[in-house]
Amino acid sequence: MARANVSSTPGRGRITWMDALRGLAITMVVYLHSADSMALKFDDLDPVFTQINGYFSPFRMPALMLLSGLLVAGSMRKGADRYFKGKMSGILYPYVIWSIISYGLFIYRAHFNGKPVVEFWHSLFFEPMAYLWFIYYIFFYYVIAYFVLRLHWSVSILGSLALYLVLKDTEFDRFIFHLPFFILGGVLGYHLEAFKHFIERTSWFAVLALAGLVTWYVMAYHGLVATGGAYQPISMVLALAMTLVLLRLVTFKWVAPVLRPFEWFGRNSLVLFLVHFPVTWVAPVVLARVVHGNPDMVFPIYFLGVLAVSSLAAVMNNRSKLVSLLFTANVLINRKKAGRSDARIGNASVAR
Repeated sequence: MARANVSSTPGRGRITWMDALRGLAITMVVYLHSADSMALKFDDLDPVFTQINGYFSPFRMPALMLLSGLLVAGSMRKGADRYFKGKMSGILYPYVIWSIISYGLFIYRAHFNGKPVVEFWHSLFFEPMAYLWFIYYIFFYYVIAYFVLRLHWSVSILGSLALYLVLKDTEFDRFIFHLPFFILGGVLGYHLEAFKHFIERTSWFAVLALAGLVTWYVMAYHGLVATGGAYQPISMVLALAMTLVLLRLVTFKWVAPVLRPFEWFGRNSLVLFLVHFPVTWVAPVVLARVVHGNPDMVFPIYFLGVLAVSSLAAVMNNRSKLVSLLFTANVLINRKKAGRSDARIGNASVAR
């Protein structure tokens, strides 16, 4: 099945703006966990490596949610059977597989560090293991979107926002904060070309908005302005604005050569996302035993190493049916695949 391509001039070698931004966002996620895990084991690591994450956090995950939602419309056109089977195979299945893998590593890590072990079934069904909350949420968002997006677009968006306002100060704050981004992406997904043309015509707005947002982020990060918390309305507005600015930036032709690696990361985002975190769990424990020099010199190599291992897994996923079993159930259910590299977060090809 052909993958949705919304580049202005489709063809081999062209940058697709969704893949490019998804790749940037995934790289930010990998950096986040690399920096945090390194800092836990090396107290003398320069704080600047973790402080950088403060600038990424307001829009990193919302951008991924919006991009995931953009391709729901294409999945829905294939019918309910293929839609839900695709999500079971491409999202729920790897969530279970990597929950098991993560739990095994968590037991080892807990034993190694003398920490208590969490209960597996509770984490699987109610509180996903660490980073897997994203995949967990995405699955439920797809289920919700299938029914909600059949309503008028205003009902879909305003309904998700109303639900957010009601539940934003509860234990469901993170789930309900990201839902409007996914639903908005779902609505815009019915008008992909029009949305892209809108983005491409806002050069002056992008420059002004970027300048304003950078100023705001710097001020907020240093406590000069208050946002009221990570999941408050002002954070939602900032995340949406910054996502739109980044969408504009990745459509500029002059950045295309720089974005080539990120486009590939975007096409293989599911694999990179699932693999990188276990690596950041294990590698710093080993590094703490063998590295006795300046951790500031080691960290860039460590971060690139995490990216390299995750990318190698993506390459193997594209070439080996056995490896692909870690990321999709397509082989098990004997379904014809258009290309394993397309089984990624928010990819329409997940639903067949």
